[in-house]
Amino acid sequence: MSTKERLNVNLDSELKKDTAETLEALGLDFTTAINIYFKQIVSKQKIPFEISAPKYFSAEEVMGHWNIHTENSGSKT
Repeated sequence: MSTKERLNVNLDSELKKDTAETLEALGLDFTTAINIYFKQIVSKQKIPFEISAPKYFSAEEVMGHWNIHTENSGSKT
């Protein structure tokens, strides 16, 4: 049998409360939920959901895109 270890995590109190309510509705406790999550990370060798940041466009990207469209439409700027 493997040795158990304790993991301390700091999180927002409102997030903890909301998570506890959701887990209770699912019939899970924090320990079980974290174990499921960690097992999925190991099994899939990645975070088991997509993590992304929104794409922010520079002024040059926006204006360059606009200039291409106006040049193609025959409009003069």
